[in-house]
Amino acid sequence: MPTKKVIKKVNKKNKRHVQQVNNVHRRKRKRRRIKKSVLIGFIAIVVAICAIIFVPRTIQNNKLKDLGYDSQTIKAIREQKLQKEIIDNQYYSDYLAQEILNDNLKEEYLDLYSVRTIETPLEEKDFLLYHRLLDKGYSRQQANNLFKQLKFYEITPLLVFDYQVLESTYIKDCLDHRDTNSETHFELTNDYYTEYENTIAVDDPTSSAMLVNKTYYLSSDYVPTNITELSVVYAAANVSLAQEAADAFIAWVDAGMDLGIRFYAASAYRPYSHQEELYNDYIASMGQEQADALSARPGFSEHQTGLTVDLASVNSNGISEYKDTNEYTWTSTNCQDYGWILRYPEGKTQITGYDFESWHYRYVGVEIAQAVVASNLTYDEYYCLYLKPWNDQSLAYSTNTNQTTTETTAPTTQDA
Repeated sequence: MPTKKVIKKVNKKNKRHVQQVNNVHRRKRKRRRIKKSVLIGFIAIVVAICAIIFVPRTIQNNKLKDLGYDSQTIKAIREQKLQKEIIDNQYYSDYLAQEILNDNLKEEYLDLYSVRTIETPLEEKDFLLYHRLLDKGYSRQQANNLFKQLKFYEITPLLVFDYQVLESTYIKDCLDHRDTNSETHFELTNDYYTEYENTIAVDDPTSSAMLVNKTYYLSSDYVPTNITELSVVYAAANVSLAQEAADAFIAWVDAGMDLGIRFYAASAYRPYSHQEELYNDYIASMGQEQADALSARPGFSEHQTGLTVDLASVNSNGISEYKDTNEYTWTSTNCQDYGWILRYPEGKTQITGYDFESWHYRYVGVEIAQAVVASNLTYDEYYCLYLKPWNDQSLAYSTNTNQTTTETTAPTTQDA
């Protein structure tokens, strides 16, 4: 049995141990205690971070909602990182919202999407036309204004016309003629094209796709290569064409004859000197203004290309009656399959600069001819949209990408 001395010693030891344990707990509690000021500061930092992240986001979302976007479209806008540009420029249209939601957007054209509606969606040709307008000198604001109010066929003539400082005047004229104009008929009150004013040499006189009109001219010494005289089976006496056009013309006439359609070339290649004589005769007999309405000035005639024919029916008297023949009906309907186009169609005088000429056909090659007919554009418009070299290569548009490039996708031209 332990003695009192031993028991006292053990109690003292236990007491010391308990005290040590308590001291350890006190030290731990002391280390874990966080000052209130530190805690408040930490909370403030967390709140600030949350504010930095979520408050601007909420503000942006509210601004997007105010513009008209729903929550699903706002989510898509954020995923595509478009919110800043849309808010800064106040872009909205039902069409823009739809394209964002469908992730079917060319981002550099947000402004253009914002002026269109679901009923007037943008096509690839619209983006090309947009770039052509910029290349001609129109600002993005002017181009957007045109696309906001006009249809494709109402805008394309501007590629042929003079630059319009006040596009609003042109827009009003188009709107005033909405009841009568269409893809096949275009007529305005005002004149927007100054003939023979700012003339340009033909871009490539070796190409069967060259444009010759009252702006683009051939030099006085230009003579097409491989000129060949047509047989009297296919043409009047002493009528010639460039070889490629001659071969295509013979195939065209032969196809018609197989169907009982009989036509021939009453006129074709015309040298510069011959055109000069004709034009001067017109001036002498009726004055220059009337002469310009009926005949091309020397150098500006398609006949000099060796790629043009004036047709006549075997069963009628000359070219003036051609429009009233079965031959005209067939040739105007099927010409593109042989590489030819009706160059000055009815209802497009304001664009071509010439009254309807049912007899005047131009060879451009099968691929381009079919594309021109399908487009319902005059050749002047088609060339300026798809084939013309760019004034500023940095503005060129490629249909193969979403970016501007130095090339434009278009039907391949053929050498004459």
